[in-house]
Amino acid sequence: MNEKKKKLMLLCGIVAAEFILIAFVVWFFDPFYQYHSPFGKIQAVFNDRDNQMPGSIRVMDYDSVLMGSSVVENCDSSFLDEQYGSHFLKIIRASGSVADLLYYLEMAQEQHDLKNVFWCMDLTALNSLPTATFTGEDENRYLHTKSVLDDGTYLWNKDILFVTIPTAMAYGSIGRDVGGHAYDWSEGKEFSARKAMEAYEKSAEVLEAQDYSMEMEDIYRNVEAVAQQIQSHPDTMYYVFFPPYSMNWWDCAYVNGQLEEKFYILYQVLPVLLRYDNVEVYYFQNDMDVICNLDNYMDLVHYSPEINQYMLERIAAGDGRLTGENWQDAVKEMWDLVQRIEEELIYQYYPKQ
Repeated sequence: MNEKKKKLMLLCGIVAAEFILIAFVVWFFDPFYQYHSPFGKIQAVFNDRDNQMPGSIRVMDYDSVLMGSSVVENCDSSFLDEQYGSHFLKIIRASGSVADLLYYLEMAQEQHDLKNVFWCMDLTALNSLPTATFTGEDENRYLHTKSVLDDGTYLWNKDILFVTIPTAMAYGSIGRDVGGHAYDWSEGKEFSARKAMEAYEKSAEVLEAQDYSMEMEDIYRNVEAVAQQIQSHPDTMYYVFFPPYSMNWWDCAYVNGQLEEKFYILYQVLPVLLRYDNVEVYYFQNDMDVICNLDNYMDLVHYSPEINQYMLERIAAGDGRLTGENWQDAVKEMWDLVQRIEEELIYQYYPKQ
């Protein structure tokens, strides 16, 4: 073999060894949890919701889940661990539709017999399209397959190697985004009336009630999908809770003619949920002390971590629970509260025009 061929083979061997080493490093630290949970004393860091969610559902050790949109991310799930003697995993999808959250939940149920499902149910999720959105162009599709054949962009990725892994190690060393504080985005955020009002310019014009007949089919299919999920897992306990949107959110629905649709959703989903013995329903949207105090919010819907904890504590105590006997009263109370918001309460913050 001549000298040139030897040098070429040596070069190819060095390149191949580098590729193998890079893949091994990414596999070992595995920041997206595609292959395994962390080894030894390495902390599991949850700071990249969309990229870490599918893998963590497959490989992490848990027996219960806390799921919902970004409004539930700041919940400290370790509180639920202690209260229910379980190990909770957060399942989050930003602006998550029912279909997207069910996609994740069903993935979790393939791996575990779940004891508890805490579901923070957004009204907007219930009138979203009843099909999962994980096949879009913006998604890293390899995250959603079990095959390693499409993992090249993960195993040989300079951002993963030089940014994602070092960041995860640094966060783990200081205890950030670990344990019950997975995906917590509240650090550095301001929750105040000023921020809430910056996010919402109240309109003096009130539009006529919009026709939502085209959304009724989507609402029906989403509610049926939730019901089918509950029916299919009678040994799992479901705690469904409706988060407290600010009064600005309700005012926005009112002035844009969408208020009737919001209440239509409530009248469709609540009696269905309350059919089942393995479901407890909690309703926080009519909590006047929370929703009418804009210092609790940074925009129309995102509230401070103290409100997250407040909800979990009330659920653990059985407070705010709806039943077949009181749910209609709770919805009527919400309707009456919206009328008070429009007549007087919102003008504590906005000038009356």
